[in-house]
Amino acid sequence: MLDKIAYDYVTKIRKRGANVAKVKYGLSEKVKKFTDEDKEKLRELIQKWQKNIK
Repeated sequence: MLDKIAYDYVTKIRKRGANVAKVKYGLSEKVKKFTDEDKEKLRELIQKWQKNIK
């Protein structure tokens, strides 16, 4: 689940003409209910996907 959220986030950010602020806000609203461990894992996954998707 976290892997899919991270992948979707990175692909939306990388899309040409993306409203980055809106995407970031949407993610922040989604993760408010997550535990601290889940948030840390999500950060790691986002960093992994940012390196892998060009």
